[in-house]
Amino acid sequence: MDEEVEDGYRWEGNYEKTWEALTETESGLVDSTAASAKREKRRLIQQRLSNVKLGVMRHLFVVLDQSQNMEDTDLKPCRFICLKRLTEGFIMEFYDQNPISQIGLIMGRNGKGYKVSELSSNINKHASIVQQQSGCEGQFSLFNTLQLAHKTLTGMPSYASREVLLIAGSLTSVDPRPIQEIITSMVEGNIRVSVIGLSASVQIFNRVAAATGGSYHVMLDEQHLQELLRFHCTPPTATPTMEPTLVKMGFPPHTSTGALAVCQCHVDEREKCELSTTGFTCPTCKSRYCEVPVECRLCSLTLVCAPHLARSYHHLFPLHLFKEVEMGMGDGRCAGCEGELSAEDGGGVSYQCGECLKLFCYTCDLFIHDMLHHCPGCEGS
Repeated sequence: MDEEVEDGYRWEGNYEKTWEALTETESGLVDSTAASAKREKRRLIQQRLSNVKLGVMRHLFVVLDQSQNMEDTDLKPCRFICLKRLTEGFIMEFYDQNPISQIGLIMGRNGKGYKVSELSSNINKHASIVQQQSGCEGQFSLFNTLQLAHKTLTGMPSYASREVLLIAGSLTSVDPRPIQEIITSMVEGNIRVSVIGLSASVQIFNRVAAATGGSYHVMLDEQHLQELLRFHCTPPTATPTMEPTLVKMGFPPHTSTGALAVCQCHVDEREKCELSTTGFTCPTCKSRYCEVPVECRLCSLTLVCAPHLARSYHHLFPLHLFKEVEMGMGDGRCAGCEGELSAEDGGGVSYQCGECLKLFCYTCDLFIHDMLHHCPGCEGS
């Protein structure tokens, strides 16, 4: 018993029974982890709503718990290190599906909230800041972190969604004032708060999410946590208070001039401030930026490229789901990868487009709905 106290409990050790995670299919074959992940992705695709108003332009603050509770080792090597890795992947996928949206980062530790990254579309900057975070200290404060996000999000335009994604491993919160005050402020500011718990269900987290129209989930393991983060990449349903407004945008050309200049992206960062002859030029004030989308710091014009708007289009008009068709002998080849349709792939089911009637394998069906967003058979015909 003393040995367990010194070295930790046996279930917290590195020894894992990986064979217990294997399952068996109806045909008696071993179901791999990759196949399970594919089925889960298709289930999420089926849950996507169509013919509803979505908040495509999003302003999202990601709040990460950095209290002492994040040092627990139920996630390997510990909660906080695992969460940092998954958060980096979430930021990349978020911008891939929401290219005209913005993210900010808030850390909660020592009973306070710290804004480590302002709302912006700079993927590399957010990923770098997440990597730099280290050390877990003190207690978590729900009130202070939400209040910090509230101060910034209330100034955002009403035509864009205002969201907070809280990922917390704490079961308690150290708050200076009653939590109902910040809940009321969030509701009045039309800010949706969603929470992902790493420990157990906490009543106050559930209460905040329900009052603001967000969602509350508790993760089961690392894979489930990754799926919950992926769920928040899809734009949420627009609230009735979101005003439909024409948004003025600029399409800056990528130009190369002979004169050296400093881009407005890094004008305040001495270490990364470099002179360059190329960049995106704002059509209004002619200021230069090294990457888009971005909001011009001089004239406040939203600068985007045409592909960014095109990538947001599929959220409003998602591709229809393909019909499942049981495979028989001589079904031929997949219309996507041109591979032979096998009964072992996808549980003996192929997928048929309702328009062009082409058959696709399990992998191509996921790729079409998750990445391509249009049927290659229909485009080819």
